[in-house]
Amino acid sequence: MSTASPTLAPKPRVVWVDVARCLAMFFIMWMHAGAAPGWLGKPVGGAICLFFAMAGYFMPREAGKCAKRALKLGLAWLLWSFISLGLFLLVRPELQWTWDKVFGWGTSSYNVPLWFLRNLTIYQLIIAALAALRVLPRYNWLVLILMISFSWAAEPRQHVGLRFDWMQAVMLGYCLRCVPLETIRTWLSRNALAIISCIIIMHFQRAWHPDMLEHFDIASYGCSLPMESLTYAVLYCMVGIGMERFLPRLSPPLATAGSCMLFTYAAHSLLYAPIYHYKLHGFYDVWIPLAGLIILTTLGTWLTRKCPRTMRLLCAK
Repeated sequence: MSTASPTLAPKPRVVWVDVARCLAMFFIMWMHAGAAPGWLGKPVGGAICLFFAMAGYFMPREAGKCAKRALKLGLAWLLWSFISLGLFLLVRPELQWTWDKVFGWGTSSYNVPLWFLRNLTIYQLIIAALAALRVLPRYNWLVLILMISFSWAAEPRQHVGLRFDWMQAVMLGYCLRCVPLETIRTWLSRNALAIISCIIIMHFQRAWHPDMLEHFDIASYGCSLPMESLTYAVLYCMVGIGMERFLPRLSPPLATAGSCMLFTYAAHSLLYAPIYHYKLHGFYDVWIPLAGLIILTTLGTWLTRKCPRTMRLLCAK
């Protein structure tokens, strides 16, 4: 009789969550395409809010595992930084580079999405430290209130700076971990009409009486996490649930693209470089994120099969 311990099967992916990730990633890629319409800023804010909230929701519970995950994110951040630097030195050797631009620490970098990996690494280290001090999860509600207060009171730097307003999205997701995903799915499904009605009313009130809702919008006080960002984050989830239910054939490929989100997020600006070098863009550039999702999902799937260890490093797994 064999005494070998059984191999643990990987956790199954949640289709509607990955579809929501894919939709959010599409809007971010569209924004970075350079010719996107002006209204795209609000869905992109919701996409970033969704990614940070999901990072908090799926964060390990133990402080040690959380710190280990943060170190993996930090390693992925360094790897993508050097990949970006190597690519730019190869195609543009005359470029005057600086370390803050290599690692995305300043107001701009050679790979724009690097600020997300950097912030997420630091946020996760903060939560690991709070968990080790036994502040979390018992006092997670107090930490969330403090994060909101810091964001409200202090005028943040530019969007690539280290700020606490996105930290509260991570904490919000962390606080929601006690609610199973199936419960969230059921609640959003049963209250879809009510949620959509509230969103429509809010937008009409903002259009007709812009001063009425000013005190509800934290962004007016210098924080980049307004109610609208949370609203769009919820909408991504609701659309993901709807597509899983009513479009069962379309949902799996979108979910596959969503499961490669971190790889796509870090690599898409590098894919855009030759497009803009040869001026292959125009109008609203909506074809660029569509093509980019397909190309990077295919590449990520292929690399996962051929170079699994490399992909685990690049995707912080």
